[in-house]
Amino acid sequence: MTPLSDKTEMADRKAPYYGGAIGFVAGGIGDQIYHLGQLRALAAACRTGNIDIACIHPGPISRILASTPWVGRVIDARPLRRYLPGLRGSDTVRALRLHRYDTAFFMHRSTSFKLAARAAGIPRRIGLADGIIDNALLHEPLPLAAGGARRELWGHRPFIAAIDEYIAGVGLDLAPDIPTILPDQSFMKLARRLIADIPKPVTVVNLFALDEKRRWPVAAAIRTISKLAERGGSFILNAGPDAADTHRKALCVWQDACRASGRIKPSQLSDSLGPDASMERDVALYHLADRYIGVDSFTANLAINCNLPAVILFAKAGDRLAYRAIVEAVIPATDGDLGTVVDTDVLSAARRLAARLDKAPAKDQPLPV
Repeated sequence: MTPLSDKTEMADRKAPYYGGAIGFVAGGIGDQIYHLGQLRALAAACRTGNIDIACIHPGPISRILASTPWVGRVIDARPLRRYLPGLRGSDTVRALRLHRYDTAFFMHRSTSFKLAARAAGIPRRIGLADGIIDNALLHEPLPLAAGGARRELWGHRPFIAAIDEYIAGVGLDLAPDIPTILPDQSFMKLARRLIADIPKPVTVVNLFALDEKRRWPVAAAIRTISKLAERGGSFILNAGPDAADTHRKALCVWQDACRASGRIKPSQLSDSLGPDASMERDVALYHLADRYIGVDSFTANLAINCNLPAVILFAKAGDRLAYRAIVEAVIPATDGDLGTVVDTDVLSAARRLAARLDKAPAKDQPLPV
Protein backbone atom coordinates (compact mmCIF):
# COMPACT_ATOMS: atom_id res chain seq x y z
CA MET A 1 0.00 0.00 0.00
CA THR A 2 1.52 3.33 -1.03
CA PRO A 3 1.26 6.16 1.53
CA LEU A 4 -0.49 9.21 0.11
CA SER A 5 1.02 12.30 1.68
CA ASP A 6 -0.09 15.08 -0.57
CA LYS A 7 -3.65 16.39 -0.75
CA THR A 8 -3.22 17.41 -4.38
CA GLU A 9 -2.12 13.90 -5.28
CA MET A 10 -5.25 12.56 -3.57
CA ALA A 11 -7.43 14.95 -5.58
CA ASP A 12 -5.78 13.79 -8.80
CA ARG A 13 -6.69 10.22 -7.87
CA LYS A 14 -10.30 11.32 -7.19
CA ALA A 15 -10.12 9.64 -3.79
CA PRO A 16 -11.15 11.06 -0.42
CA TYR A 17 -8.56 12.64 1.85
CA TYR A 18 -8.84 12.19 5.62
CA GLY A 19 -5.54 13.69 6.80
CA GLY A 20 -4.60 12.28 10.19
CA ALA A 21 -7.35 9.86 11.22
CA ILE A 22 -8.45 7.60 14.05
CA GLY A 23 -10.98 4.75 14.04
CA PHE A 24 -13.00 3.86 17.14
CA VAL A 25 -13.99 0.21 17.66
CA ALA A 26 -15.70 -1.57 20.56
CA GLY A 27 -17.41 -4.77 21.62
CA GLY A 28 -15.60 -8.04 22.33
CA ILE A 29 -12.11 -8.51 20.96
CA GLY A 30 -13.50 -10.52 18.04
CA ASP A 31 -15.96 -7.71 17.32
CA GLN A 32 -13.13 -5.21 17.25
CA ILE A 33 -11.20 -7.05 14.56
CA TYR A 34 -14.32 -7.24 12.38
CA HIS A 35 -13.36 -3.78 11.20
CA LEU A 36 -9.77 -4.31 10.14
CA GLY A 37 -10.57 -4.49 6.42
CA GLN A 38 -12.55 -1.26 6.66
CA LEU A 39 -9.84 0.52 8.65
CA ARG A 40 -7.18 -0.58 6.18
CA ALA A 41 -9.23 0.80 3.27
CA LEU A 42 -9.62 4.13 5.06
CA ALA A 43 -5.90 4.23 5.94
CA ALA A 44 -5.11 4.36 2.21
CA ALA A 45 -6.67 7.83 2.10
CA CYS A 46 -4.91 9.12 5.21
CA ARG A 47 -1.88 11.42 5.32
CA THR A 48 0.78 8.75 5.96
CA GLY A 49 -1.05 5.65 4.71
CA ASN A 50 -1.93 4.51 8.22
CA ILE A 51 -4.68 5.07 10.75
CA ASP A 52 -4.71 5.07 14.55
CA ILE A 53 -7.11 2.72 16.33
CA ALA A 54 -8.93 3.47 19.59
CA CYS A 55 -10.13 0.23 21.17
CA ILE A 56 -11.08 -1.32 24.51
CA HIS A 57 -8.58 -4.20 24.35
CA PRO A 58 -5.44 -2.20 23.52
CA GLY A 59 -2.99 -4.84 24.77
CA PRO A 60 -4.10 -7.77 22.59
CA ILE A 61 -4.90 -5.55 19.61
CA SER A 62 -1.41 -3.99 19.77
CA ARG A 63 0.20 -7.42 19.78
CA ILE A 64 -1.90 -8.79 16.95
CA LEU A 65 -1.28 -5.76 14.73
CA ALA A 66 2.36 -5.11 15.66
CA SER A 67 3.60 -6.12 12.18
CA THR A 68 0.73 -4.61 10.20
CA PRO A 69 2.03 -1.49 8.39
CA TRP A 70 -1.23 0.40 7.88
CA VAL A 71 -1.83 0.61 11.66
CA GLY A 72 -0.51 3.66 13.51
CA ARG A 73 -0.97 4.05 17.26
CA VAL A 74 -3.29 1.77 19.23
CA ILE A 75 -5.04 3.91 21.85
CA ASP A 76 -6.84 2.78 25.01
CA ALA A 77 -10.49 3.80 24.60
CA ARG A 78 -11.72 2.19 27.83
CA PRO A 79 -11.99 5.51 29.71
CA LEU A 80 -14.27 6.80 26.94
CA ARG A 81 -16.94 4.10 27.17
CA ARG A 82 -18.99 6.19 29.59
CA TYR A 83 -17.42 9.56 28.85
CA LEU A 84 -18.71 12.38 31.04
CA PRO A 85 -17.10 15.78 30.41
CA GLY A 86 -15.14 16.91 33.46
CA LEU A 87 -15.75 13.66 35.32
CA ARG A 88 -14.65 10.62 33.32
CA GLY A 89 -12.31 10.19 30.36
CA SER A 90 -11.04 13.78 30.30
CA ASP A 91 -7.35 12.76 30.31
CA THR A 92 -7.90 10.58 27.24
CA VAL A 93 -9.77 13.39 25.50
CA ARG A 94 -6.88 15.75 26.17
CA ALA A 95 -4.47 13.19 24.70
CA LEU A 96 -6.64 12.87 21.59
CA ARG A 97 -6.63 16.65 21.22
CA LEU A 98 -2.83 16.69 21.26
CA HIS A 99 -2.75 14.30 18.27
CA ARG A 100 -4.67 16.91 16.23
CA TYR A 101 -6.67 14.41 14.19
CA ASP A 102 -8.49 15.64 11.11
CA THR A 103 -11.01 12.79 10.94
CA ALA A 104 -12.59 10.26 13.29
CA PHE A 105 -14.43 7.13 12.18
CA PHE A 106 -16.89 5.30 14.41
CA MET A 107 -17.32 1.59 13.70
CA HIS A 108 -19.55 1.23 16.76
CA ARG A 109 -22.82 2.81 17.82
CA SER A 110 -21.28 4.24 21.01
CA THR A 111 -22.46 7.80 21.52
CA SER A 112 -19.78 8.28 24.19
CA PHE A 113 -16.99 7.84 21.64
CA LYS A 114 -18.58 10.43 19.36
CA LEU A 115 -19.03 12.90 22.20
CA ALA A 116 -15.39 12.41 23.24
CA ALA A 117 -14.16 12.99 19.68
CA ARG A 118 -16.13 16.20 19.48
CA ALA A 119 -14.73 17.32 22.82
CA ALA A 120 -11.23 16.53 21.49
CA GLY A 121 -11.84 18.95 18.63
CA ILE A 122 -11.70 16.40 15.81
CA PRO A 123 -13.29 18.44 12.99
CA ARG A 124 -14.64 15.66 10.76
CA ARG A 125 -16.61 12.77 12.30
CA ILE A 126 -17.99 9.90 10.22
CA GLY A 127 -19.69 6.73 11.44
CA LEU A 128 -22.66 4.64 12.44
CA ALA A 129 -25.57 6.72 13.67
CA ASP A 130 -28.09 5.40 16.18
CA GLY A 131 -30.54 8.17 16.92
CA ILE A 132 -30.90 11.93 17.10
CA ILE A 133 -27.86 12.59 19.30
CA ASP A 134 -25.54 10.56 17.07
CA ASN A 135 -26.77 12.41 14.00
CA ALA A 136 -26.04 15.72 15.73
CA LEU A 137 -22.51 14.63 16.67
CA LEU A 138 -21.56 13.33 13.21
CA HIS A 139 -20.75 15.25 10.05
CA GLU A 140 -21.47 12.16 7.95
CA PRO A 141 -23.86 9.79 9.74
CA LEU A 142 -24.13 6.30 8.28
CA PRO A 143 -27.69 4.96 8.72
CA LEU A 144 -27.89 1.59 10.47
CA ALA A 145 -30.28 0.35 7.78
CA ALA A 146 -27.75 0.97 4.97
CA GLY A 147 -25.45 -1.62 3.44
CA GLY A 148 -27.55 -3.31 0.77
CA ALA A 149 -26.65 -6.88 -0.14
CA ARG A 150 -23.59 -6.89 2.15
CA ARG A 151 -25.86 -6.90 5.22
CA GLU A 152 -26.29 -10.63 4.70
CA LEU A 153 -22.54 -11.17 5.16
CA TRP A 154 -22.62 -9.49 8.57
CA GLY A 155 -25.17 -11.83 10.16
CA HIS A 156 -25.97 -10.62 13.68
CA ARG A 157 -24.17 -7.30 13.01
CA PRO A 158 -25.93 -6.28 9.74
CA PHE A 159 -25.51 -2.56 10.42
CA ILE A 160 -21.73 -2.85 9.90
CA ALA A 161 -22.50 -3.18 6.19
CA ALA A 162 -23.28 0.55 6.25
CA ILE A 163 -19.54 1.20 6.67
CA ASP A 164 -18.76 -1.11 3.73
CA GLU A 165 -21.23 0.83 1.60
CA TYR A 166 -19.63 4.14 2.58
CA ILE A 167 -16.14 2.85 1.73
CA ALA A 168 -17.24 1.55 -1.67
CA GLY A 169 -19.11 4.80 -2.32
CA VAL A 170 -16.01 6.97 -1.88
CA GLY A 171 -13.97 4.72 -4.17
CA LEU A 172 -11.83 2.85 -1.65
CA ASP A 173 -11.12 -0.89 -1.83
CA LEU A 174 -11.91 -3.37 0.96
CA ALA A 175 -9.53 -5.84 -0.75
CA PRO A 176 -11.07 -9.03 0.72
CA ASP A 177 -8.38 -11.16 -0.94
CA ILE A 178 -5.54 -9.54 1.07
CA PRO A 179 -5.00 -10.47 4.76
CA THR A 180 -5.59 -7.57 7.13
CA ILE A 181 -3.21 -8.99 9.76
CA LEU A 182 0.41 -9.73 8.90
CA PRO A 183 2.79 -11.95 10.90
CA ASP A 184 6.09 -11.07 12.50
CA GLN A 185 8.92 -13.02 10.87
CA SER A 186 10.43 -14.12 14.20
CA PHE A 187 7.11 -15.70 15.15
CA MET A 188 6.90 -17.31 11.71
CA LYS A 189 9.96 -19.32 12.74
CA LEU A 190 8.15 -20.57 15.84
CA ALA A 191 5.05 -21.46 13.81
CA ARG A 192 7.11 -23.34 11.23
CA ARG A 193 8.74 -25.27 14.05
CA LEU A 194 5.29 -26.17 15.41
CA ILE A 195 4.17 -27.76 12.13
CA ALA A 196 7.54 -28.97 10.80
CA ASP A 197 7.15 -32.66 11.63
CA ILE A 198 3.43 -33.22 11.24
CA PRO A 199 1.56 -34.51 8.15
CA LYS A 200 0.07 -31.93 5.81
CA PRO A 201 -2.40 -30.38 5.20
CA VAL A 202 -2.69 -28.59 8.56
CA THR A 203 -6.04 -27.71 10.10
CA VAL A 204 -6.34 -25.32 13.03
CA VAL A 205 -9.15 -26.45 15.35
CA ASN A 206 -10.85 -24.52 18.15
CA LEU A 207 -13.44 -26.06 20.49
CA PHE A 208 -13.46 -23.32 23.10
CA ALA A 209 -15.16 -19.95 23.61
CA LEU A 210 -15.80 -17.94 26.76
CA ASP A 211 -19.53 -18.21 26.07
CA GLU A 212 -20.51 -21.77 27.03
CA LYS A 213 -23.21 -21.83 24.35
CA ARG A 214 -20.51 -21.40 21.72
CA ARG A 215 -18.32 -24.32 22.86
CA TRP A 216 -18.03 -27.51 20.85
CA PRO A 217 -18.36 -30.40 23.32
CA VAL A 218 -15.17 -32.46 23.40
CA ALA A 219 -16.75 -35.83 22.60
CA ALA A 220 -18.68 -34.44 19.62
CA ALA A 221 -15.66 -32.53 18.32
CA ILE A 222 -13.28 -35.49 18.53
CA ARG A 223 -15.81 -37.71 16.77
CA THR A 224 -15.91 -35.25 13.87
CA ILE A 225 -12.16 -34.63 13.80
CA SER A 226 -11.59 -38.40 13.72
CA LYS A 227 -13.64 -38.70 10.55
CA LEU A 228 -11.75 -35.80 8.95
CA ALA A 229 -8.41 -37.28 10.04
CA GLU A 230 -9.18 -40.57 8.27
CA ARG A 231 -8.49 -38.65 5.06
CA GLY A 232 -5.04 -37.61 6.30
CA GLY A 233 -3.45 -34.40 7.50
CA SER A 234 -2.92 -32.95 10.96
CA PHE A 235 -5.10 -31.02 13.40
CA ILE A 236 -3.82 -28.45 15.91
CA LEU A 237 -5.94 -27.43 18.88
CA ASN A 238 -5.66 -23.66 19.13
CA ALA A 239 -7.10 -21.23 21.66
CA GLY A 240 -5.97 -19.13 24.60
CA PRO A 241 -4.67 -20.49 27.92
CA ASP A 242 -8.19 -20.55 29.37
CA ALA A 243 -8.82 -23.54 27.06
CA ALA A 244 -6.04 -25.67 28.63
CA ASP A 245 -8.44 -28.04 30.44
CA THR A 246 -10.55 -28.48 27.31
CA HIS A 247 -7.44 -29.34 25.30
CA ARG A 248 -6.28 -31.91 27.86
CA LYS A 249 -9.66 -33.61 27.76
CA ALA A 250 -9.68 -33.53 23.97
CA LEU A 251 -6.26 -35.19 23.74
CA CYS A 252 -7.36 -37.94 26.18
CA VAL A 253 -10.51 -38.62 24.15
CA TRP A 254 -8.36 -38.58 20.98
CA GLN A 255 -6.07 -41.26 22.38
CA ASP A 256 -9.11 -43.43 23.09
CA ALA A 257 -10.38 -42.85 19.55
CA CYS A 258 -7.01 -43.85 18.09
CA ARG A 259 -7.01 -47.08 20.09
CA ALA A 260 -10.51 -47.87 18.85
CA SER A 261 -9.68 -47.17 15.20
CA GLY A 262 -6.81 -48.28 13.04
CA ARG A 263 -7.36 -45.40 10.60
CA ILE A 264 -6.17 -42.45 12.70
CA LYS A 265 -2.93 -41.85 14.58
CA PRO A 266 -2.12 -40.06 17.87
CA SER A 267 0.29 -37.74 16.04
CA GLN A 268 -2.52 -36.28 13.91
CA LEU A 269 -3.86 -34.18 16.80
CA SER A 270 -1.63 -31.84 18.81
CA ASP A 271 -1.97 -28.87 21.15
CA SER A 272 -0.64 -25.41 20.32
CA LEU A 273 -0.52 -24.42 24.00
CA GLY A 274 2.97 -24.64 25.45
CA PRO A 275 6.13 -22.59 26.08
CA ASP A 276 6.03 -20.84 22.69
CA ALA A 277 2.29 -20.09 22.68
CA SER A 278 1.33 -16.47 22.01
CA MET A 279 -1.09 -14.42 19.93
CA GLU A 280 1.78 -13.43 17.67
CA ARG A 281 2.67 -17.05 16.99
CA ASP A 282 -1.01 -17.86 16.36
CA VAL A 283 -1.13 -15.13 13.69
CA ALA A 284 1.90 -16.75 12.05
CA LEU A 285 0.31 -20.21 12.34
CA TYR A 286 -2.85 -18.98 10.60
CA HIS A 287 -0.72 -17.79 7.69
CA LEU A 288 0.86 -21.23 7.35
CA ALA A 289 -2.14 -23.50 7.98
CA ASP A 290 -4.49 -24.76 5.27
CA ARG A 291 -7.86 -24.24 6.98
CA TYR A 292 -9.65 -23.45 10.24
CA ILE A 293 -12.43 -25.60 11.68
CA GLY A 294 -13.98 -24.47 14.93
CA VAL A 295 -16.40 -22.35 16.88
CA ASP A 296 -17.41 -18.73 16.34
CA SER A 297 -14.87 -16.95 18.54
CA PHE A 298 -12.02 -14.50 18.61
CA THR A 299 -9.81 -17.18 17.02
CA ALA A 300 -12.26 -17.64 14.14
CA ASN A 301 -12.19 -13.92 13.38
CA LEU A 302 -8.41 -13.88 13.72
CA ALA A 303 -8.20 -16.74 11.23
CA ILE A 304 -10.37 -15.15 8.57
CA ASN A 305 -8.54 -11.83 8.91
CA CYS A 306 -5.38 -13.81 8.08
CA ASN A 307 -7.38 -15.12 5.08
CA LEU A 308 -7.37 -18.68 6.38
CA PRO A 309 -10.32 -20.54 4.76
CA ALA A 310 -12.70 -21.52 7.55
CA VAL A 311 -15.50 -23.83 8.56
CA ILE A 312 -17.14 -22.01 11.46
CA LEU A 313 -19.67 -23.50 13.87
CA PHE A 314 -22.19 -20.83 14.82
CA ALA A 315 -24.51 -21.30 17.80
CA LYS A 316 -27.52 -20.33 15.71
CA ALA A 317 -28.36 -19.31 12.16
CA GLY A 318 -28.66 -15.62 13.05
CA ASP A 319 -25.06 -15.53 14.30
CA ARG A 320 -23.40 -16.43 11.03
CA LEU A 321 -20.77 -14.09 9.59
CA ALA A 322 -18.94 -14.30 6.26
CA TYR A 323 -17.59 -10.79 5.88
CA ARG A 324 -14.24 -11.74 4.35
CA ALA A 325 -12.10 -14.70 3.23
CA ILE A 326 -13.77 -17.99 2.35
CA VAL A 327 -16.16 -19.18 5.06
CA GLU A 328 -18.57 -22.12 5.29
CA ALA A 329 -21.07 -21.98 8.15
CA VAL A 330 -22.35 -24.92 10.21
CA ILE A 331 -25.44 -24.50 12.40
CA PRO A 332 -26.46 -26.98 15.17
CA ALA A 333 -29.72 -28.88 15.01
CA THR A 334 -30.77 -27.14 18.23
CA ASP A 335 -30.04 -23.43 18.60
CA GLY A 336 -27.42 -22.71 21.25
CA ASP A 337 -26.25 -26.31 21.58
CA LEU A 338 -23.16 -27.17 19.54
CA GLY A 339 -23.43 -30.70 20.89
CA THR A 340 -26.22 -31.17 18.34
CA VAL A 341 -23.97 -30.31 15.38
CA VAL A 342 -24.21 -33.20 12.94
CA ASP A 343 -20.87 -34.74 11.90
CA THR A 344 -21.92 -34.98 8.30
CA ASP A 345 -22.71 -31.24 8.25
CA VAL A 346 -19.11 -30.42 9.21
CA LEU A 347 -17.76 -32.93 6.68
CA SER A 348 -19.97 -31.47 3.96
CA ALA A 349 -18.88 -27.94 4.85
CA ALA A 350 -15.23 -29.02 4.63
CA ARG A 351 -15.88 -30.49 1.17
CA ARG A 352 -17.62 -27.30 0.03
CA LEU A 353 -14.71 -25.25 1.34
CA ALA A 354 -12.24 -27.38 -0.64
CA ALA A 355 -14.38 -27.10 -3.77
CA ARG A 356 -14.57 -23.31 -3.45
CA LEU A 357 -10.81 -23.10 -3.08
CA ASP A 358 -10.33 -25.25 -6.17
CA LYS A 359 -12.64 -23.02 -8.21
CA ALA A 360 -11.55 -19.64 -6.82
CA PRO A 361 -9.44 -17.37 -9.03
CA ALA A 362 -5.85 -17.03 -7.88
CA LYS A 363 -6.48 -13.57 -6.40
CA ASP A 364 -9.12 -15.01 -4.03
CA GLN A 365 -6.68 -17.50 -2.49
CA PRO A 366 -4.93 -16.62 0.78
CA LEU A 367 -1.67 -14.90 -0.08
CA PRO A 368 1.56 -16.75 0.72
CA VAL A 369 3.83 -15.22 3.32
